[in-house]
Amino acid sequence: MKLYKFMPAVALLAAGLVATEPAQAVPQQTTAVCTLAVPSRISVNGSYYGEWARLGSGCPDSVYTAVWKSSPAATPNPQGRLEFTKGSRIAQFGFSGSFPPIGTITWSPAGGATNINGVKVADLASATSVSKCASAVALTGGRKGSRTALLTTVSYWRPSSDRYVRWAGKRVLIQYQDIGTSTWKGLAYVTTNSVGQVTYNYYPNRTRRYRVYVQGTSSIWNIFSPVISR
Repeated sequence: MKLYKFMPAVALLAAGLVATEPAQAVPQQTTAVCTLAVPSRISVNGSYYGEWARLGSGCPDSVYTAVWKSSPAATPNPQGRLEFTKGSRIAQFGFSGSFPPIGTITWSPAGGATNINGVKVADLASATSVSKCASAVALTGGRKGSRTALLTTVSYWRPSSDRYVRWAGKRVLIQYQDIGTSTWKGLAYVTTNSVGQVTYNYYPNRTRRYRVYVQGTSSIWNIFSPVISR
């Protein structure tokens, strides 16, 4: 038998298989993500609301155009478009009228961010804002002997009236804080009358700090009054 004559060739082939290195995988290039910085809380308190939006720090310097769409529409542009053009990294948006967008505003990408040649350089990330009407609360008070009288006045912005109106029948919480402490405690729940006011008489026989908390609704923001000492 002459089988031994073929053994060197087989050995060389095996050696070749061992010496061969697998091909390296080519890493995929990741696309930059361009975020949108918009106010998280929008407080509608006038016939026109205006605010600035900005491109996030992750947006490449080469971004020339980037467009988002708002729902419900929070700009006067078609489909509520918010447009960054000509390399600008800030853009103004706003809305007016008797029916501003109330609730969660979603800013959705309208394509990708492109450079001056129209070539995509980054993906766009969604963002959200919450829009509600503003509320206002004033707290005044006086002391006579051991009696402290607190007067609360509550209002909110009504777009259809284009002004603040008194908040009648609104339940609010009066809080107090002892001098030298940092803890606020509940004193009493009271309800405003037909003109949005309520008076509360109290007999602490010492000076305290007071404030009023007004709980919001789905369309009106909550608020604390300024602090007074009586």
